[in-house]
Amino acid sequence: MSTRRNAIHSEDEESYFASMTDVVIGLLFVFIIMLMFFAMRFQQATQQQDQATQRQEKATEEQLEVTERQKTLIDELTDSEAARWEILQNLGDRLQKEGIIVSIIKDEGILRFPEEILFEKSSWDLNAKGVVALKSLARALDIVLPCYTSGSRSHVDGCPNKKARAQVEAIFIEGHADSDPYKNPANSKMTQQIRKRSDEANTIPSEQRPSLLSFLNKPSPTPNVPSNPPDQRRPANLPPKDNLDLAALRATSTFRELLKVLPDLGEYKSPDSKPVLSVSGYGEYRPVARSEAEPLDKFKQRNRRIDLRILMAVTNAEVAKKRIDLRSSGSSQ
Repeated sequence: MSTRRNAIHSEDEESYFASMTDVVIGLLFVFIIMLMFFAMRFQQATQQQDQATQRQEKATEEQLEVTERQKTLIDELTDSEAARWEILQNLGDRLQKEGIIVSIIKDEGILRFPEEILFEKSSWDLNAKGVVALKSLARALDIVLPCYTSGSRSHVDGCPNKKARAQVEAIFIEGHADSDPYKNPANSKMTQQIRKRSDEANTIPSEQRPSLLSFLNKPSPTPNVPSNPPDQRRPANLPPKDNLDLAALRATSTFRELLKVLPDLGEYKSPDSKPVLSVSGYGEYRPVARSEAEPLDKFKQRNRRIDLRILMAVTNAEVAKKRIDLRSSGSSQ
């Protein structure tokens, strides 16, 4: 009897332990599942953190790159301004030592010749003083430009800084006039005849008309009006129609005289191998600033001028600026 009781008790205990084992296994299985779940979440969180860290590091690197490019841009522009000021000062000093009075406008990069040095009123032919002044200017340019240009005549020996410096992109010879309507001094029957022929030429289709360049290459008006050749109906010696024409002719006269004195000035090139000397005419459309107390006659006289405007090439800085603009537009989207 006791043996049977002991057997039943033993079975109960085994059943109890079996149930407990099942519970423990079930709990263990749940624990393993939860552990795997939290492990996956932890791994995802770690990956997201790593990605966020990588993005932050990349953003920091890009910001450093942008900052470096901004610094490059500032350095290039600062160097360009300094180089242009050196050129203006050097040219101005050399001209003034030879008794040629010019003005320097630093902020605009301009070396200014007043009208009385180069031309008579309403004329585009250089006077005697103008020829002398441009000889001095040509010599000064030939001494200064080698340090700031490319080409066969450029060098660094004897330059203020032998390191790579900003270079000249262009030197515009700019012709200007006052606001008074242009009046040809030779306002005679000959001029009226030329004007009449010019009006007749305006009826010719534009593609058959001679170019402005061919007009500028023609000699100045002479007392004798040439007959028109069969293949060219427009008069060769057409005088300026207005201040814009006059300003352009004064600029081209100055340009040609400089190259006549020193043809090698055409060998000075920009970084992209283009000649630096060029011309432009503005007529009365870019007047100088006038003070309240300045007499009108004096103001008009100051507007009749030739400016040498120096433009510096900052190729690397421009590239950096474009990249900075692209970065900024990309980050704002």
